[in-house]
Amino acid sequence: MSNLDELSSSPQAALDPQDEVKIVGQYYDDKTAKLVRKYGPGPRIHYHVGYYPSFEAPPRADDVTPDDIRGSIRRHQEDLLRYAAKIWDAEQRLSGRVLDVGCGLGGGSLFWAEEYGADVTAVTNAPEHAPVVEGFARECGVGGRVRALVSDAKQLPLDSGPYDAAVAIESSGYFDRPLWFERLAQVLRPGASVCIEELFITRPHGADVWAEYFYTKPATVLDYVKAAEAAGFELVDDVDATAATAPFWEESVAWTEAVLDSDSGLSPVDRRQLRISLLANRALGAEWQAGGARLGFLRFELK
Repeated sequence: MSNLDELSSSPQAALDPQDEVKIVGQYYDDKTAKLVRKYGPGPRIHYHVGYYPSFEAPPRADDVTPDDIRGSIRRHQEDLLRYAAKIWDAEQRLSGRVLDVGCGLGGGSLFWAEEYGADVTAVTNAPEHAPVVEGFARECGVGGRVRALVSDAKQLPLDSGPYDAAVAIESSGYFDRPLWFERLAQVLRPGASVCIEELFITRPHGADVWAEYFYTKPATVLDYVKAAEAAGFELVDDVDATAATAPFWEESVAWTEAVLDSDSGLSPVDRRQLRISLLANRALGAEWQAGGARLGFLRFELK
């Protein structure tokens, strides 16, 4: 038995599945303003790590403004999508009808539509995000190619396909993987790709901070492979980018420190939440370095 076989996913919360979906949706609805503040102003707002193939530590917080650091974070988040586009051959695979499952505020959906001409269905379970995504799409001039769909990932409408690809950028950890792949097999065309960027555990409790801070359930690559194979998919690409994404947490810490130092108008509640975020981001950076998890890009194909 391999080490991966011995691993188990994070414990399932003792909640009804539908309650879990509602809790996660409400969590992201409540975070909208915070996401815009840290990663905005838009229209392409991303809520995922960045890609740093070469990186120098960010300057001291008293030498730069929060906007300076935010700009760097956003550039590296877009670099992550450009890296994904390269390894997934987006010109061929992500230029048709694409499902962006767990789309956040739609930054990735707009990226695939603007950069590759994709017709994107942006799937979210946060109802308040849908009009934001469609508003940003109109602002970018791709309103006709990006539509928001409020849906649980495992209940995607069967009459909406067939799609040429599905993408999940740091969102698949929220899904019931077997049911998600089963539904994807019903809405994707034969030969279609499922492209996943996610944090995967490599040993028990290897991503506990990630799981607890983001209310997600990280799993092993083997967990994904088993769920995908049961639904008729096969793994064709697996690329590790752990080291190249670790500096994101340094920049995230630097941004939070800069806001705490520069914004005297913060309420006590906001200041407390930022300090909690600061501690969590430092812990996430340590988790990235500890070897218990890896940031990877997977691509499955439907047989």
